[in-house]
Amino acid sequence: MELTGLGYDQGLQETLRRSSTLRRASEIPLTLERTLTTGGEPNPSAPRTPNPEEEPEERKELAPPGILSLEAIFLLAPFSIFGLLARLGIAALARYPNDAIFELAWVQAAGCLVMGIAQSQKAFIMTFYPPLYLGITTGFCGSLTTFASWQRDVFLAWIEGRPAGFSNWHRFLDGATRLFFTQAISVATFKCGLAIGKRRVHIMPQIPHRPLRVVITVVALCTYIAVFPLFFVLPLSFREEVTAALLFAFPGALTRHLLGTWLNAKKSNFPLGTFASNTAGTVISAIVYVLQHTHPVECNSSATAILQGLTDGYAGCLSTVSTFVAEAYLMNRKDSWTYVLWSWISAQILLVLVLGIPYWTMNLDRPFSC
Repeated sequence: MELTGLGYDQGLQETLRRSSTLRRASEIPLTLERTLTTGGEPNPSAPRTPNPEEEPEERKELAPPGILSLEAIFLLAPFSIFGLLARLGIAALARYPNDAIFELAWVQAAGCLVMGIAQSQKAFIMTFYPPLYLGITTGFCGSLTTFASWQRDVFLAWIEGRPAGFSNWHRFLDGATRLFFTQAISVATFKCGLAIGKRRVHIMPQIPHRPLRVVITVVALCTYIAVFPLFFVLPLSFREEVTAALLFAFPGALTRHLLGTWLNAKKSNFPLGTFASNTAGTVISAIVYVLQHTHPVECNSSATAILQGLTDGYAGCLSTVSTFVAEAYLMNRKDSWTYVLWSWISAQILLVLVLGIPYWTMNLDRPFSC
């Protein structure tokens, strides 16, 4: 049921079928079928060529990479970085005094819209280049949306009462609005993306050959390596805003990808990998919030930047709403509600334990800002 990616290995089977059509068009013999991969390992049920030692090199170059291949993993790096940058940019644009709706709603809507389009165009994307589908869904959409910040904002709305003078009833409404409306907006934009993506693409691409794939992999890896000098070269004011978060974007997305790959298949009606990623991201976000409010803060320091980078980068990219919504949408109604409610309740219970207890006992209500 997903999304690390959602139907990736099944999509490889579709890729083989479509690539057969492409081979006929380019006069590549149909007998040269190559073993597919499942989770990065050979699939014994896939058709094998009778004489593998005689397999032409051009067919080897067309073999689709597995979900845990370095080719697929490294492609997560640029997509997770671009997803994080898009999240920070959209949040900045949507942040203004007396805003009509909370900024994260726009972030989740954008990520779920792209996820819906990618879902509808999965067959086309997988035919072209299978890791690209993983990059768009797990890398970009998963890093653009964030479950941890959403749940933390809901919890803080319930306990802080902002603006001053909010009654308990107003606090409850504020938190409930952030909880239910974000979910509703995310589902609506995901379905909108599915509708937009139904448009048929009349192009017959084929998987890039090995030299081009090597270049893509190297460029993807270099994209992540480049964020390290940016952290030190750019002014200190950029660290807390952007560059520190960039350091943790790829590790967060990669952790989520691995958890989803290993755990989602263990229970068909409950994606344990995504659930673990979202709850872990929420806990990390809560721990960082407590640290930011209990220790003396030196603005524009590396320590302050790293803490904010852990929240925006690692916890933000480790947790996801786009995958969460897509998985719930594909389930039957009972399993979907079970998954959604368990995710909400677990996150809020963990926030009470990790953030709430220090908040009520250590007076964490002083603002943190630089």
